Formats: sequence, C-alpha cells, structure tokens
Amino acid sequence: MPDKNLRELGGKPLIAHSIEQAQSATHIDRSIVSTEDPRIRRKAEEFGASVPFQRPDEIATDTSTANEVVQHAIKWYKSNNETFEYVCLLLPTVPFRTVEDIDTAVNHLQESDAHSLVSVTQYDNPPFWAVETNQERILPHFDENPWQKTRTQEFPTLYHPNGAVYVASVADFEAAESFYTDKTIHYKMPKERSLDIDEPYDLEKARALLAWRSE
Repeated sequence: MPDKNLRELGGKPLIAHSIEQAQSATHIDRSIVSTEDPRIRRKAEEFGASVPFQRPDEIATDTSTANEVVQHAIKWYKSNNETFEYVCLLLPTVPFRTVEDIDTAVNHLQESDAHSLVSVTQYDNPPFWAVETNQERILPHFDENPWQKTRTQEFPTLYHPNGAVYVASVADFEAAESFYTDKTIHYKMPKERSLDIDEPYDLEKARALLAWRSE
C-alpha cells in the first residue's frame, strides 16, 4: 500500500499515532522518526517528533529491515557522542497499541534478567492448519497431518509477534543485530490492539474499529 504511513486514520496520518504514544510514554526519553521521505519528515515534525537525520538510501528499500534502521540510528547517535541504555521500536503500522502497552513492556524488560522483549498476540487460527497448493491438490505444510484435529481446542495456544513493541538493551541489540536475542521475553497483547495495517483492507478494518469504539 503506497504511502501507508501517511494514510489518514482517525483524523491524522497513521504515523502520528505512534509518535503521540511514544511522546506520552513514561519510559521513553527520546522519540525519533527515521525516514528518507520529506513528506513523512514534515508530518513527523508537525506532530512533534525529532527527525535528526535522513535515512540512507541503502536501508530505504523494499527489502530493508527494521533491524537495519535501528542499527543505523544507534550508530548515528554514537557518532554524535550520545548513547542510550535501551532502544524501543514502534512500527507505525500498529496504531492501536496504548501508552500503557509501551510502559508496561519496557518495565517488564527492565525488571527481568532478559536482554530483549517482543510483543505478541494469539494466532486467529492454528498455524498447524497451514496448507500448500500443488496444482489442484492441497498438502499440509507441516509434517503432522492437520486434519487429524478439527477443533481449535485440540491445538496448543500459539502466539506471533504483532509489531507493536520491540525493546532491547542497546548492548544486547548490537550484539545480536536484532531484537531477537538469546534471551527474549514476550508481552502479550489482545487482538484488538494488534491490528497491523499492511493493505487497504487492513486500513478499512482499522477505521471500522475506530468507529465502533466511538459508538
């Protein structure tokens, strides 16, 4: 979805939701936006975010990862003689996280002996039901035959990262070059705060959810 971070949701661009949440979070001392797009820069600054540098072209491609973007930000601050103890990533495509989600997640990590934290939400359907298509046939993706179990209650409760909150100590993030370290803990979030906007359909769902909440 082109320009999705600038799409309107609740009367403001999508990226503004994450900016305002970061600014209101107790445990976030500095909130910045990394972008190569001058339109996003203007909107970010309009909503009070700092945009201290322009994202390099080599990490502004469709194949660039969020980890690369975070690594660049950490290195930029180090080159300017500024360091931080923790780093937190808030993807703008997950607008329904709350300030409490951020603060609780950061606090949870700080009170543990873990190196990083990733927010998760429960799968809508058991991933064991995943199938592959082969011409006209469907084949189970996993070795176990998923059709031996037809009720969701027969499967273990599984979760997946929802993109809402990633937190790590800077030292451990740099060592792993990822928020997935050798000691990563989770923060569970409900589905209604885990909506990830990737396609136009997701944006319409988000708008409908906002309308439903306001009733």
